[in-house]
Amino acid sequence: MYLDSENRYQIRLPAAPWISISLDGAALSFRQPALQAAIAFSVECTSSELGEVPWVARHLFFGLREKRIQRREQVSLHGAEGVRTWLVAELDGVPVAVEGVTARRGECLYDFMYVAPPAAFARGRSDFQTFVESWSPLAEP
Repeated sequence: MYLDSENRYQIRLPAAPWISISLDGAALSFRQPALQAAIAFSVECTSSELGEVPWVARHLFFGLREKRIQRREQVSLHGAEGVRTWLVAELDGVPVAVEGVTARRGECLYDFMYVAPPAAFARGRSDFQTFVESWSPLAEP
């Protein structure tokens, strides 16, 4: 379990074969070499974007080209209301499938993102889903 007492949450880290990596802007990020997939998580509590979560969630997909949203749905993560978006796009000219979850709780905005080649996407998605579902806020002091 990863515990962030400053931003008041905990989350279970993905197990092997996911490998921890450093990614600008992410609090936690991982890659799975065999799938050529990545998972990232970020949190912003001091200057999070204002507005409706579906609108704010678009920031997850900046840098992707030829974006085609496949589906979008409302989600609730331990009382944090948000949106889950599935899309296909291109990243550096390579086709990718993407799932993103953005949720807001209080002043904090939480972003989860999973990226993989379309042919490998389904094989890593359950690990991403477990990661997202493991997130939980800490009790207020």
